[in-house]
Amino acid sequence: MPSVYDTYLCREPANDVPMLIRNGPDEYTALLRILQRSADYFAEKDHTRTVERLQLEIARVHMQNKRWDRAARVLISLSQTLSWRRAGWWVLLEEMDWALRDCARRIGDLQTLIAVEWELMCSYLTPRQDWHYDFSKAIDGIKTSNPRPKSVIRAESTLSCISATFAFGVTEGNVGVSLPSQLIVTSRTHKDSTPILVSQVKVAFEGGLRSFNIQHELTEKPEASTSDGLAHLHRISLQKASSDATSLPSSPNFSPGSQPLIRVADLEIAPGVTKALSLDHVPRDPGDVEVASITLCMSVVDFDMEVVITEQEQIHQETLWVKSPLGLLPKKAKVGRSSVVKILPKPPKMQIQALGLSPNYFTDEDITIEIEATNEEEEETNVSIDARLLAPSGILPTLRWALDEGEDSREVAPEDPPDPSSIDSSSKSIGNLAPMANRRHTLCIQGSPVAADYILEVKARYHVLSDPETPIIKSFSTKIGVVTPFKANHSFLPRIHCEPWPSYFNADGLDENSKNDAGEMEVAKGLTQEWSLTSRIASLANVSLMIQSVEPQVVEIHEGAICSISSASGDTVAASMISPNDFQAHDFVILAQKLDLEDRRSTFLDLRLEIKWHRDGFQGPPVVTHLSVPELVIPFGEPRVLASARSGNVPPGAINLDYVIENPSMYALPFQLTMDISEEFAFSGPKNVTLQLVPLSRHNIRYVILPHVKGLWISPQFRVFDTHFQKSLKVNATEGMRSDKKGVSIWVDADS
Repeated sequence: MPSVYDTYLCREPANDVPMLIRNGPDEYTALLRILQRSADYFAEKDHTRTVERLQLEIARVHMQNKRWDRAARVLISLSQTLSWRRAGWWVLLEEMDWALRDCARRIGDLQTLIAVEWELMCSYLTPRQDWHYDFSKAIDGIKTSNPRPKSVIRAESTLSCISATFAFGVTEGNVGVSLPSQLIVTSRTHKDSTPILVSQVKVAFEGGLRSFNIQHELTEKPEASTSDGLAHLHRISLQKASSDATSLPSSPNFSPGSQPLIRVADLEIAPGVTKALSLDHVPRDPGDVEVASITLCMSVVDFDMEVVITEQEQIHQETLWVKSPLGLLPKKAKVGRSSVVKILPKPPKMQIQALGLSPNYFTDEDITIEIEATNEEEEETNVSIDARLLAPSGILPTLRWALDEGEDSREVAPEDPPDPSSIDSSSKSIGNLAPMANRRHTLCIQGSPVAADYILEVKARYHVLSDPETPIIKSFSTKIGVVTPFKANHSFLPRIHCEPWPSYFNADGLDENSKNDAGEMEVAKGLTQEWSLTSRIASLANVSLMIQSVEPQVVEIHEGAICSISSASGDTVAASMISPNDFQAHDFVILAQKLDLEDRRSTFLDLRLEIKWHRDGFQGPPVVTHLSVPELVIPFGEPRVLASARSGNVPPGAINLDYVIENPSMYALPFQLTMDISEEFAFSGPKNVTLQLVPLSRHNIRYVILPHVKGLWISPQFRVFDTHFQKSLKVNATEGMRSDKKGVSIWVDADS
């Protein structure tokens, strides 16, 4: 009984695709359509290898129908992006290569034919038993036209039967010093194939190393070989291509420096053979150098071909071949990428040093440094020196070189640079220096107004006279520490001004527009206050310094007043030496007067100390250093109480204690005055009193104090209460007194 199948879910093949069972062009078209639809479907799913397999099937369908050009287009497109080559699927790659070779020969595509013949020579593919592999006969039997065919292949898009790698022998080299390297060419052709003749190998670099060409020429035997004869070492000394200079193009842009280095070697490579070409370069420029490309050039009777290698993974070489007593042996290359090397400047033998450096310099002090250059090269050199000052931020001082006889000043003023770490530079030409000769020049640095740590960088740029094309740089840097020589703290106390105040009853008679004798500025007619400023200057230097003078200077006065400053002693202070960590006290008297009598605003003073000093034994103009004084506030609008004390004669040991109550306001103020009794002293004067002060007036009340103790501080408790504003006034101490939490204190001498 015949088999019966249900076909309601799947129709018979003849009904499903009826055109496939008929002969003719429809069958060819339908099959291509189905394969292309399948390829498009799998492409949407990112099934790359399935798509490539379907494209190979499409090419086969074209080949079965003698559509060689269509098959070639599909295979060429497939070959350029084939993943089988990268994944090592050699069986599928070999199948595609033979199909592409067949199509290329039939349509006369010589460039494609040369490229696929090159790939079929690789031993990774299975050799055909009845096939003789000879690359020089790749296009035999095909007519060629003029010009002769030339194929350029990129190594990353083919399976090359010859590899070329490059390795530097060191990680770092120097300008003008021989740089060892190896160019290693290895044949991966089939065992029984004909040796391949490489006519030329071109190596190009990125960086300061000149490219070179190795041309084929039968030479002497290799320097060393392995025991099996599969690896050979050839030593090559690169040289300029002087003999071929006449063949180079003549143009205005051509220069001998652009001509590649050239040498010859035996570049005929048999199957499985490795040739290591040991090279010695002489770098001329510093910087990073990397192999940009290696080009293998083949020139046979009928065609030319170039294989260009640019990917660093293919250029990189993991082993070097070295000669040893046991023969030629492989040695692991340097760590990292062997195709990269750092070229450092030529090791300089010029010595640069700074003489007479101080551990510390001080602000505002000009700095002079002797820079000595000593030529320890074996030849005479031509030298120039650059000096530069570096700091994290800020405006840096000016550099200049001291004048030599018959020389103009060289000074470079600092500008606002884009890089705050580099400010100022100055250059000086030294000229020719004989071997072991030295020369000194003085570098002057303007005094810095701020304390900072600077870096002085000195570079000697020179070349030996026999090789002016190779610049050499010797760098020297040293720290220049600039510190503040002084610091100061200040005490600001009121004093009793002896001159009378303007009369309230005569205030309207003052001429508001009165002028001084010169008629240039308005005369101050307001209240006057006297203050004491004591500045204690401490030395932060590590050496003794001579202070010539200390003078306070008014920077700015705020809120309508004039100010005069004088020494408390009235005499000019003589120059004095200040030792490290020592201090000096300087007293000054400040008189501040309001311009307008009705102005009750507080006055603010901005002062600075001008200190003129120099190092011990220095002969020359003094250094001027300015120290800022914190803002001083002089109140003019509030009543105040000033206390002063001096020794009295009757009775013996008594102290005259005066209290001055001031009313600077424009209205009368009543005050309640109280002196408390104390076990420390007896006093003569009112214990309680009420005082009425008219506007713009002051009153002095005196107590005679007889202390019960000696050699101690006593603290009279004098209280002033403003009954109008209902508040207590603070008693301010003047010179010779102190103010603490107990109030105003007076010192009682032990001998009084």
